[in-house]
Amino acid sequence: MVQILLWLLFLPPWLLLIPLDKKRVKHFLSVTFFTLVLTSIAWQTAQVYNWWTTKNNLFFLTNISSFNYGFLAITTLYLFYFTYHSPWLFFGANILLDAFQAFIISPFVFEKIGFYKMNTMNDFGLFLLLISMVPIIYVYQRLYDGSKETNRT
Repeated sequence: MVQILLWLLFLPPWLLLIPLDKKRVKHFLSVTFFTLVLTSIAWQTAQVYNWWTTKNNLFFLTNISSFNYGFLAITTLYLFYFTYHSPWLFFGANILLDAFQAFIISPFVFEKIGFYKMNTMNDFGLFLLLISMVPIIYVYQRLYDGSKETNRT
């Protein structure tokens, strides 16, 4: 059952891109992949500092959950797609979603199912880790937009 859920969090979320405007999706693909790199670094750091331990995963992934490469990536793209036009909306939506992930999804779904086990980091620490990435990815997208404007002139 755990393997099915891991696969469902990995592949099907990418199908959610189909109904979106392709041009706008392309605009936010760079920040989506940048977020994948940042979160992959966080998962590697978690292994080194024993923040959490990955208990179940897809056979070709080691200590980075399939959630990172599927659902998380698409959630990031959707957040930029629908909220980037308003910084307050963007940051507010991120805080709410990160709190939902850290305080509800992580302890009551991911840990109970057996995706991972929190060790030296608690739920509040996970929340701080998640929201610490939000300004970084927002600034990255702003710089990306600025470089595109510079190249057009």
